[in-house]
Amino acid sequence: FDIHTEVHYPNTIEDAGSTILDKLNLFNNKKENKAQQKPNVLLVHGFGCSTTCWRATIATLVKNGYPVHAIDLLGQGKSAKPGRSQDIQYSIPLWADVVDSYVQDNIPQRQQSNDGKDLVLVGNSLGSLVALTAATGDHCNSSSINPVRISNRVKGICMFNCGVGLNSRGIAREPTLDFATKFLINALYDVLVFFIFNNRPLLTYALNNIVTRDLLRQTLQSLYICNPDRVDDELVESFFLPAQDDGSVEALSQIYCNDPGKTPFDLHAEYGDSTLKDVPIHLVWGNADAVAPLEGGVGQFYKQLADGEDDESDCLVSMKILDGGHIPFDDNFVESNDELVAW
Repeated sequence: FDIHTEVHYPNTIEDAGSTILDKLNLFNNKKENKAQQKPNVLLVHGFGCSTTCWRATIATLVKNGYPVHAIDLLGQGKSAKPGRSQDIQYSIPLWADVVDSYVQDNIPQRQQSNDGKDLVLVGNSLGSLVALTAATGDHCNSSSINPVRISNRVKGICMFNCGVGLNSRGIAREPTLDFATKFLINALYDVLVFFIFNNRPLLTYALNNIVTRDLLRQTLQSLYICNPDRVDDELVESFFLPAQDDGSVEALSQIYCNDPGKTPFDLHAEYGDSTLKDVPIHLVWGNADAVAPLEGGVGQFYKQLADGEDDESDCLVSMKILDGGHIPFDDNFVESNDELVAW
């Protein structure tokens, strides 16, 4: 599959055409300000989203002199949506592999960087977990698209409302839950998988007949706590049109049905004293998020790290809690993106 790229500079637009990234067809939106040599920033969206959601973040970063890259993950947005017949199994490691390969192929390492760290990864929801996984190098194995890791280039990670896994089954892996609760969550999720998520005809009918632009608009407005008026036609179309693409049903089904993968708890336990030890991690969390609530396991885990309540952790974790929902950088966009730039 081709990788489609668009390169944007301030006041100009340059079409870079198509390049090949093994068998991945991604849509890439890059805005670059050459005036200053600041770290490259790579934005990784959440479930069902695309580069469109980062519009305010891109504008703020470019204004402040940062080279910005934003990609649509495989199976999402304007990127290709291959399936099992093309040997694609959607997972957090797969997407981390995409991020790793994209960086190596499209963001040359700067020679003038003394420590070689010239990349900041920014994610939202499951995109945060993708960024964290890419930074640890946990995705690298013999089947990786490009086995060379980018972890030695990561200067920092900023996560907006970090998710627990590929899907909600990951909630059952939160360490604070007792056995009975985990069993009930898994049992309920098994029922949903059997009757809904793995039911391709039902999902096809839903995407074609139930998921309308009006329904998407109403759903998104419920997630935009501070500025529901930000849910405009551009944003709605960025969710609606990809759902009509070939392969969208299988991509959606896989995302809901596949193994949720390692949680942030797992990654910190495994890499907290090594790869992540000297990497600043900043959380920006909307206090009214109903999808990944601050009161949930992941939110409280990072809040405790940021507050210094975990005596065994040496991670450089900080957190900013502000008004907003699940997509604070496009909802409460001024405060959220100013916070990112300040960090």
